Amino acid sequence: MTINNYDYDYLIIGSGFGGSVSACRLTEKGYSVAVMEMGRRWKAEDFAKNNWNTRRWIWRPGMKLFGY
Repeated sequence: MTINNYDYDYLIIGSGFGGSVSACRLTEKGYSVAVMEMGRRWKAEDFAKNNWNTRRWIWRPGMKLFGY
């Protein structure tokens, strides 16, 4: 069993707009920041090269859009 010790000044849960901006601002001020995200990990080839199929990139379950 391996035990990892991590030492961060801030732990941000969620990399959405608020989490990303918070992480950016805190690191700009010199803090050590970890961001935890539960969502899918995206690779470079997963991103659209054009905007032809925008429904694929929108997460709005109420509109039956599920993001991928």
